[in-house]
Amino acid sequence: MEARKIPLPARFKVKISALEADIAFCDALITFAGQIPETVYQRAEIQVYKSLETELERRLKIAQKEAHKRSQKLTA
Repeated sequence: MEARKIPLPARFKVKISALEADIAFCDALITFAGQIPETVYQRAEIQVYKSLETELERRLKIAQKEAHKRSQKLTA
């Protein structure tokens, strides 16, 4: 029996899209701050953005897993 294709609820799509946008924004901030920081402030700023980006990527993976689980339940 072929599984039906049921789209994910909009709330999951929005959450995943928002996390992806936040990650891209952090990446842009890291690039903007400079790859070779000149000041202690710039080094700290880059470190904070990298930490934030790592946490957002972790949350994105969780959201994607939840969305996959939900889609599996909908198609079962």
